[in-house]
Amino acid sequence: MAVSADKIYHCTQPNTIALTFDDGPYEYTNELLDQLKTANIKATFFINGYNWWKDLETDPEKRNVIKRTIDEGHQVASHTWAHEIPEGKENIDKALGKLDDLIEDIAGVRPKYFRAPQGHCDEECIAYIESKGYKIIQWDSDTNDWDYKSFEGLEEEEGREKRVSMAKSFLTKEWAEKRENYLVLMHDVHVHTVKEIVPWVLKNAPSDKYKFVTVAECLGDADGAYNKKIMSFRPGNSTDVTLDRSVNATQTPIKPDSESNLKSGAVSNSYSFLALFSLLFYSIYMLF
Repeated sequence: MAVSADKIYHCTQPNTIALTFDDGPYEYTNELLDQLKTANIKATFFINGYNWWKDLETDPEKRNVIKRTIDEGHQVASHTWAHEIPEGKENIDKALGKLDDLIEDIAGVRPKYFRAPQGHCDEECIAYIESKGYKIIQWDSDTNDWDYKSFEGLEEEEGREKRVSMAKSFLTKEWAEKRENYLVLMHDVHVHTVKEIVPWVLKNAPSDKYKFVTVAECLGDADGAYNKKIMSFRPGNSTDVTLDRSVNATQTPIKPDSESNLKSGAVSNSYSFLALFSLLFYSIYMLF
């Protein structure tokens, strides 16, 4: 089944592979973006605002990694602000809203896709986050690239090498199943993922039979990845207004001078036009 307890585990579009990367951005993300650009492949990044980079919110170069990701056609989605789902709805709102605000400030969009840290989100959590307008994404092919320190008797570098080998073997077996589609989990915060696993994937994946797409695309929702900023015209003024915010939504109030413009401008002009039209109609009527 594609959906279990409203978590989405699988793509729905045939012959698609959705590569997903959690926990970034980080120092290896730009290199990963270079690889994807060279291969002309789109992926999805479930990002945090405060995780591996503690100063992402304020550092212009680090913020630009998010902008580049979106500008190059990849999907950016929510993984919470600090890689945790806090207790209480008010705190959840803050954890999601703060990240959405950061992404909107950088790129002008707010994500509609969400993945819980470590995939942990119970039914109450799912229901609440869905009520905020998010689609909750899991995965069906886990490389476990993050787990390289648990091998007994191995140094860290040896653990990385073993995990890379295991990830390659795992994905080889997955693709041998020739499933209709794949939703793959990796993490762009690990050097061995970016420098070894991803290049192997790009070279060895069955790209002749499958297309690499974003998660939104693999679900047939290519235009639904974000709540976007649109231009909203007001008489005498043109202003950016963000509509349909996922979390901490607030309506932009009309300023008093704007209200005055409405009364003296657009409204009065409308009345003048109607009066002129009525007079003209009455004159024609009297002639006959």
